[in-house]
Amino acid sequence: MLFKRTKKQPKSDHVTVTLPQVKQAIRKFEEDMPGPINRTALILEDKRIDMSRLKRYLGGIPERNFYMSRETYEIFEEEDKLVPYYLDLVQAAVDSYISDTGKLPLLEDTWLPEVHYRLLSTESYLKETPPFPLYITDEEMMLTHRAEHFE
Repeated sequence: MLFKRTKKQPKSDHVTVTLPQVKQAIRKFEEDMPGPINRTALILEDKRIDMSRLKRYLGGIPERNFYMSRETYEIFEEEDKLVPYYLDLVQAAVDSYISDTGKLPLLEDTWLPEVHYRLLSTESYLKETPPFPLYITDEEMMLTHRAEHFE
């Protein structure tokens, strides 16, 4: 068990956890699962992580939700729950665009490799525009929302 039960509800299964603890529990879950099962098995339709499946690693069910991108495996706290939704949406659009055109859908004249949402939308690859920029990394053309990744 990675931590103790919360004091305000000693008899419940709810616990207080940190993002690093959730990440550690997910790694342990993935290590314990047979070959074809990976961490994406934990992702619910709304991108929430199914904490009931991590209960044995965390000592209970967290009091708050955590979210994961199916495409990048990045894990987020409640306040950033829209990030994995948009990462997955735009990653699929970028992958399709690259596959069809052989080009990267990037804004021109920017110092960061920012995804060109308008291009993807007008070419019918993207149905919804994120309210924040996403960037294409050198690591297998995966997306990130963190500009500091390039510093």
